[in-house]
Amino acid sequence: STETYREKALRKFKQQPLVPVGAAATTVALVIAMTKMRKGQSRSFNNWLRVRIVAQGLTIATVVAGSWAYGVSTPASQLEAAAAQDKAIQERAAFEDRLRLAEEITRAE
Repeated sequence: STETYREKALRKFKQQPLVPVGAAATTVALVIAMTKMRKGQSRSFNNWLRVRIVAQGLTIATVVAGSWAYGVSTPASQLEAAAAQDKAIQERAAFEDRLRLAEEITRAE
Protein backbone atom coordinates (compact mmCIF):
# COMPACT_ATOMS: atom_id res chain seq x y z
CA SER A 1 0.00 0.00 0.00
CA THR A 2 3.00 2.33 0.45
CA GLU A 3 4.33 1.35 -2.97
CA THR A 4 4.34 4.19 -5.51
CA TYR A 5 2.97 3.79 -9.01
CA ARG A 6 6.47 3.76 -10.48
CA GLU A 7 7.71 1.12 -8.02
CA LYS A 8 4.69 -1.05 -8.76
CA ALA A 9 5.19 -0.70 -12.52
CA LEU A 10 8.86 -1.67 -12.22
CA ARG A 11 8.01 -4.67 -10.03
CA LYS A 12 5.36 -5.84 -12.48
CA PHE A 13 7.73 -5.33 -15.41
CA LYS A 14 10.33 -7.51 -13.69
CA GLN A 15 7.72 -10.20 -13.05
CA GLN A 16 6.41 -10.26 -16.62
CA PRO A 17 8.71 -8.36 -18.99
CA LEU A 18 6.94 -9.47 -22.18
CA VAL A 19 3.62 -7.82 -21.28
CA PRO A 20 4.78 -4.19 -21.78
CA VAL A 21 6.58 -5.27 -24.96
CA GLY A 22 3.36 -6.82 -26.26
CA ALA A 23 1.36 -3.76 -25.30
CA ALA A 24 3.84 -1.56 -27.15
CA ALA A 25 3.65 -3.82 -30.23
CA THR A 26 -0.15 -3.64 -30.13
CA THR A 27 -0.02 0.15 -29.91
CA VAL A 28 2.48 0.47 -32.75
CA ALA A 29 0.38 -1.76 -35.00
CA LEU A 30 -2.73 0.30 -34.22
CA VAL A 31 -0.96 3.59 -34.95
CA ILE A 32 0.37 2.27 -38.26
CA ALA A 33 -3.10 0.99 -39.15
CA MET A 34 -4.56 4.44 -38.45
CA THR A 35 -2.00 6.09 -40.72
CA LYS A 36 -2.79 3.60 -43.48
CA MET A 37 -6.50 4.32 -43.08
CA ARG A 38 -5.90 8.08 -43.38
CA LYS A 39 -3.86 7.52 -46.56
CA GLY A 40 -6.66 5.40 -48.03
CA GLN A 41 -4.64 2.20 -48.25
CA SER A 42 -7.42 -0.19 -47.27
CA ARG A 43 -5.57 -3.44 -47.99
CA SER A 44 -2.55 -2.41 -45.90
CA PHE A 45 -4.91 -1.04 -43.22
CA ASN A 46 -6.62 -4.43 -42.90
CA ASN A 47 -3.27 -6.22 -42.69
CA TRP A 48 -2.10 -3.94 -39.86
CA LEU A 49 -5.37 -4.50 -38.00
CA ARG A 50 -4.69 -8.23 -38.24
CA VAL A 51 -1.19 -7.65 -36.87
CA ARG A 52 -2.75 -5.71 -34.00
CA ILE A 53 -5.12 -8.59 -33.22
CA VAL A 54 -2.23 -11.08 -33.21
CA ALA A 55 -0.09 -8.82 -30.98
CA GLN A 56 -3.01 -8.29 -28.63
CA GLY A 57 -3.70 -12.02 -28.45
CA LEU A 58 -0.06 -12.80 -27.75
CA THR A 59 -0.01 -10.15 -25.02
CA ILE A 60 -3.05 -11.68 -23.34
CA ALA A 61 -1.54 -15.15 -23.64
CA THR A 62 1.65 -13.81 -22.04
CA VAL A 63 -0.33 -12.28 -19.17
CA VAL A 64 -2.12 -15.57 -18.53
CA ALA A 65 1.02 -17.69 -18.83
CA GLY A 66 3.04 -15.32 -16.67
CA SER A 67 0.35 -15.17 -14.01
CA TRP A 68 0.13 -18.93 -13.93
CA ALA A 69 3.91 -19.41 -13.83
CA TYR A 70 4.43 -16.72 -11.21
CA GLY A 71 1.61 -18.12 -9.08
CA VAL A 72 2.99 -21.65 -9.29
CA SER A 73 6.60 -20.71 -8.57
CA THR A 74 5.96 -18.27 -5.71
CA PRO A 75 3.19 -18.99 -3.21
CA ALA A 76 1.19 -15.99 -2.03
CA SER A 77 2.36 -16.41 1.56
CA GLN A 78 5.99 -15.97 0.48
CA LEU A 79 5.09 -12.85 -1.49
CA GLU A 80 3.23 -11.37 1.46
CA ALA A 81 6.09 -12.21 3.81
CA ALA A 82 8.63 -10.59 1.50
CA ALA A 83 6.45 -7.49 1.11
CA ALA A 84 5.99 -7.25 4.89
CA GLN A 85 9.73 -7.59 5.45
CA ASP A 86 10.48 -4.87 2.88
CA LYS A 87 7.92 -2.58 4.51
CA ALA A 88 9.43 -3.21 7.95
CA ILE A 89 12.91 -2.39 6.65
CA GLN A 90 11.67 0.85 5.09
CA GLU A 91 9.81 1.84 8.25
CA ARG A 92 12.89 1.08 10.37
CA ALA A 93 15.10 3.23 8.10
CA ALA A 94 12.59 6.10 8.24
CA PHE A 95 12.42 5.82 12.04
CA GLU A 96 16.22 5.88 12.31
CA ASP A 97 16.37 8.97 10.09
CA ARG A 98 13.79 10.76 12.25
CA LEU A 99 15.69 9.72 15.40
CA ARG A 100 18.99 10.99 13.97
CA LEU A 101 17.36 14.29 13.06
CA ALA A 102 15.86 14.68 16.54
CA GLU A 103 19.26 13.98 18.13
CA GLU A 104 20.90 16.60 15.92
CA ILE A 105 18.27 19.16 16.86
CA THR A 106 18.71 18.35 20.54
CA ARG A 107 22.50 18.74 20.26
CA ALA A 108 22.09 22.04 18.42
CA GLU A 109 19.86 23.43 21.19
